[in-house]
Amino acid sequence: MIEEQAVVTRVGLDGRPWIKSLQTSACGACLQKQSCGTATLAKVLPKREFAVDSELALQAGDRVVVAIDDSHLVFTSLLLYLLPLLLMFGGLGLAQWLIPAALIDVWLPEIALSTLLLGFWLIHRAQNLLLLQLCFRPQIIRKLAAEA
Repeated sequence: MIEEQAVVTRVGLDGRPWIKSLQTSACGACLQKQSCGTATLAKVLPKREFAVDSELALQAGDRVVVAIDDSHLVFTSLLLYLLPLLLMFGGLGLAQWLIPAALIDVWLPEIALSTLLLGFWLIHRAQNLLLLQLCFRPQIIRKLAAEA
């Protein structure tokens, strides 16, 4: 299980808590943070909040530990990286079959780029379904004690 600390930002009308990840202290204490891609992305990209199923009674502001089953990590990585490439190669194969040989050299780079971008767009549009619903079902495993 991969664990991360999070804070409950709100509780929805259905009783599901919405959580947002807390930045870990490792990025602040690491000597490599000037050249680290993870620290740079953590600064640039906003943190997302999402709803999680929980049996605990939680309120906004509660700190919790969220866990994700890591058995699906390889499958999801392959899906996210290979799906756009497979779509691109499939689009290229279909284009070579449909487009006349005289025009194939002109249109092949545009078709490759278009189908690759289409794959990235499809993953972006379906990321909530793919990542949060099918692959990584985050679970709140415990509530942390309030800081004094």
